[in-house]
Amino acid sequence: NGWGRDNHPVVNVSWEDAKAYAKWLSEQTGYRYRLPTEAEWEYAARAGTSTQYWWGNKLIPGRSNCFTCGSKWDRVSTAPVGSFKANSLGLQDVSGNVMEWTADCYFKNYEGAPIDGSAWVGDKCASRVVRGGSYRSTDENIRMTKRSDFVPETAVDEIGIRLVRE
Repeated sequence: NGWGRDNHPVVNVSWEDAKAYAKWLSEQTGYRYRLPTEAEWEYAARAGTSTQYWWGNKLIPGRSNCFTCGSKWDRVSTAPVGSFKANSLGLQDVSGNVMEWTADCYFKNYEGAPIDGSAWVGDKCASRVVRGGSYRSTDENIRMTKRSDFVPETAVDEIGIRLVRE
């Protein structure tokens, strides 16, 4: 798109691409990189809060990039990484900008989910969980609890990655 480079988040990557990149990066650096579990993603994004967004329960213009967030990138493109204030754990862009792949299979609810924060996987994993909302999402869809599902082959400009380094 002409804006998915430099300091913009990685986009147009499938779940398989994200896994392959984490493996490659691990081999190159000697550290272990992986996709976060859905539980890890939410814990880190919330940063100790229990509100709809990490900063509170109301949308504050200029805190994120979404369809109606009040940034100059709304509905147009991703914002450069670091354009918005970080949460209390130092993570930026966890609400809006791009949805992010997690390691988990998608299940409609959490009945039977692991209670230790590990990835929830199954034999028949038709779709994977993405979290965080995107620059095209409404404010309701960038809430900390919002989750969506996509088939692992999906590669669009609204989905990117955030890796965990162990």
